[in-house]
Amino acid sequence: PSGHVGGGWSWLTLAVALLGAAGGLLVALSIKYGDAILKTLATTGAIVLSSVLDHVVLGGPLTPTMMIAGVQVILAIFNYSFDSTPAVSAENNSTKQKTTTTTNTSLIMTTQS
Repeated sequence: PSGHVGGGWSWLTLAVALLGAAGGLLVALSIKYGDAILKTLATTGAIVLSSVLDHVVLGGPLTPTMMIAGVQVILAIFNYSFDSTPAVSAENNSTKQKTTTTTNTSLIMTTQS
């Protein structure tokens, strides 16, 4: 069976290859559509998840410092995800700056008169 494409691959090997390909596509989508903060949070969240899985599955170290850092990352992700502060668009921001400049100029002209 090794004479054709994928010959000698087990179902586990195929599953791992497909998961790697899906992960690559998800990374590409996050780079295209995500913002810098979200990408950083996703990366740190993946590191925390990998550390926990390493401890559970392979018996790797999970020190108190790692646990505190993991909790901080999880809190940061929730804080960013559930933030209810309205976003300021660039158009609204430039309008506010123009209004402030006009108001300041008017005040200066009134004061000088």
